[in-house]
Amino acid sequence: MSRFILNKIARVVEGADQRFRHVFGGPAKHKGVTPKGCKQPLHHLYTFDTADPAFPVQIPGIRFLPLYYSFPYNAGACGYRIKTETEIEVLYMETKKVERDFPYPDYPSQFPKLRVHLAPISYEQHKSLVFYLEAGIEALSDADRKFIAKDCRYPFTQLGGIHRMWQDIPEVACPNPLCEYSKYECFMDVFAVVWNEPHPGIFLWDRETAAGCDVQVIFQICPKCYSIHACNRCT
Repeated sequence: MSRFILNKIARVVEGADQRFRHVFGGPAKHKGVTPKGCKQPLHHLYTFDTADPAFPVQIPGIRFLPLYYSFPYNAGACGYRIKTETEIEVLYMETKKVERDFPYPDYPSQFPKLRVHLAPISYEQHKSLVFYLEAGIEALSDADRKFIAKDCRYPFTQLGGIHRMWQDIPEVACPNPLCEYSKYECFMDVFAVVWNEPHPGIFLWDRETAAGCDVQVIFQICPKCYSIHACNRCT
């Protein structure tokens, strides 16, 4: 069964980290980021510096791990592997049809570039978050309610830990046809979830209202070959 990665948990916060180079948005710089037979590149959401001890995933030989998504292509699911620090290989596209003005009119070709950092979530904070996901805000203590609603302002971009899943954990196979886990839909681990407004004033799905926060982009990684699958889910 697909699962969450629980070894490290963090939220992504706007503001530079002097030690590690985490970035949101900006141009898609990796070679291979435009799927074969297509003209538009995938959108760059984040690049994370895996040297940061708060980051939950390590890929041998790779320090900077990019998160890409196929917003121009009807926001369908996609899969890729990171070949080098400067090149990815797109392994899977749910669709290669470009939808004009989707997810909304005049959709940006890239998101504003921001420096971000990782704020670790403690064991006790994670327990409060999971309890909130199961029982709701009214079930929390005043201190936990403040942590969720004011300090963290959930939903936020979350790395590692137990996530809210609108339609359960996606049961998908590894997108790498050369990987033995490509035959099974039970091994891909959720390591990141990005919501509609990952940073103030930046909307992935709905730029007019916060109602779009019900949409999430889910990133899963193969524990065997480290290929990445990304898809979206909503209520």
